[in-house]
Amino acid sequence: MELQALKITLTLLDTSIDKKIVKRFLTRQRFIIGRHYPVFAFGLVLLYSIFHGNIYAMRNNRLSNTYDIHTTVLSNEAVAEAHYLLRCECPEIAQHARPGQFIHVMISQDTGLLLRRPFTIYTVEGREITMLYQIIGEGTKRLSEMPKDAPLHILGPLGNTFDFTVKPEPAILVGGGAGIASLMLLAVALRRNGIHTFGLVGAQHRARLLSVTDLEAIGITVHIATDDGSVGHHGYVTDILTDLLEGTAWQHPTVYACGPHGMLSAVAKITVDFEVPTQIAMENRMGCAMGVCLGCVCPVRIDTNTVEYQRVCTEGPVFDATDIAWDV
Repeated sequence: MELQALKITLTLLDTSIDKKIVKRFLTRQRFIIGRHYPVFAFGLVLLYSIFHGNIYAMRNNRLSNTYDIHTTVLSNEAVAEAHYLLRCECPEIAQHARPGQFIHVMISQDTGLLLRRPFTIYTVEGREITMLYQIIGEGTKRLSEMPKDAPLHILGPLGNTFDFTVKPEPAILVGGGAGIASLMLLAVALRRNGIHTFGLVGAQHRARLLSVTDLEAIGITVHIATDDGSVGHHGYVTDILTDLLEGTAWQHPTVYACGPHGMLSAVAKITVDFEVPTQIAMENRMGCAMGVCLGCVCPVRIDTNTVEYQRVCTEGPVFDATDIAWDV
């Protein structure tokens, strides 16, 4: 079975990651190979670590505006408990980045960390981008310790984007923890288009509260919730969402959310009840971020009886909340 899985991997690579072939493979295999057969996953990881995404970026037309850049850290500062804001110069990525997209960062080959790490693009300022991240494991711990001028290898921008072609009236951003980082570029774009925007920001406690000042600086009405009640509403950020939707009659409200899986599931349930269109950004773990390793999948409901596993790195990270099969 493991040998067969590796042969399938090479077939996928040789077909330039053809979308139809991948989907057919995922449907038949029920998307378990990447999670249950280590040799399969390791083969993908090894191929990816050797090529660092360059071959995929060149061979896949969908990545025509994706760049593999060697850069250095300009600043890397703590902004909250266990959260850092890193700034670097990536002019090509800055030029093409859109709300919801992310980058894939090789922290340093000297650390012995094999895989890149995915991070959302927090802000774009001229030729520079920033990423707001939380220390979760060894990779992000090493990243937080990187000083000014330390080298970084960054691939991006990657993934699809939030859509507001149908003008939200208003837009409601719901961010849980570090999930608010995925909504900042969207917040800027909404305000540039003159769209009234609410920012609902949730955190465990005051010391972990993120992005409030940045959101208020661009004219967004911010509501805060903390689990311990140390600031703002004592409870979940989804409580505020329910209160807003219950208490106000808007013409065409639209919700955009990112955060822990449980929060996103709750947001989806609330907005279905209120018949409010909702887009969510998923934050699944990733191996390659190129649609090859199949390790970042989420279940998507195609119709009443059919669930298809789609890749967060390529079909996502942004999905319609009603498309996710939350009960799978």
